[in-house]
Amino acid sequence: MTDGVTVVRTVMTVDDATFSLAPGQDVADLERRIEAAVHDGGRFERFTVAGDRDVHVLFTAHTRVVLWGEETPGETATIEPVSVEWEEG
Repeated sequence: MTDGVTVVRTVMTVDDATFSLAPGQDVADLERRIEAAVHDGGRFERFTVAGDRDVHVLFTAHTRVVLWGEETPGETATIEPVSVEWEEG
């Protein structure tokens, strides 16, 4: 049980994959790097997700990215796993 402390966790979807970003991840810097990658014609960018795992994603002009913040109880903010759904095409 928490003492009412909440934190804002940043969540990002990239196409059909959902990531809970690690606490301390510089979201503004990540946004700038994604924009630059798209502007440059596409490239892999690295970011850290909950559990201190590094993820590398190829961002292109066709990549759909959504970032949002959500309040979570302070003691469970870093526990949620990464959810990735792959479609074979």
